[in-house]
Amino acid sequence: MPAEEEQTEPTDPWAPFRLLEGHCEGDIDGILGQGTARRSYELILDGKYVLMRHASVRFPQEKSPKGDYHRELTVYSLDSERETIVMRAFIVEGYVLRYTCEVEPKRFVCNTESVEGGTGMQARVTIEITDGYRFDEIFELASPGQELKVFFTNSWTRVPDPGD
Repeated sequence: MPAEEEQTEPTDPWAPFRLLEGHCEGDIDGILGQGTARRSYELILDGKYVLMRHASVRFPQEKSPKGDYHRELTVYSLDSERETIVMRAFIVEGYVLRYTCEVEPKRFVCNTESVEGGTGMQARVTIEITDGYRFDEIFELASPGQELKVFFTNSWTRVPDPGD
C-alpha cells in the first residue's frame, strides 16, 4: 500500500496584511519636513488583492516652503509563478513603482524592480508592525548610481473599528 501523502492547508498569503486592514492615521517626518496622513488597507476582488489608499499633507515649512499634498494607490498581488508578493504603487506625481516584497509575520521589505517615470531610480519600503494597532514605515529612495537614503518615515496607528 503506498504511503499516504500529507495534505497541508493552503497558506493565506494575506495573513500578515490583516494587521494593517482598515483605516490608519499617521505622522510623517522626512526630507520634505513633517506632516500628517491617512491611509486604508482592504482586501479586494474576492480577497485576491490588497488595496492601499494614501493621502498625506505637509503644510508650508522650512523644508517644504510650498507644502506638499501627496496621494497614491498601491495594489499588492501574489505572483504565484515566483511565489512572491508584488507591490505596485501609483503615485500622483506620475510615477509607477513595482516592488517585490519579502513578507514575514510582522515585517515587510519591498524593493523596486522597476520605476516608470524615474529611469534608474531605486526605492525600498519597510513596514514593521509593533502591535495590533501600530506600525512604522520607512521609505528609502536613490537617484541613479546613488545608495538608498531615508526619504521619510511614518508612524501609523490603525483607527479601531467599533466592532473590534
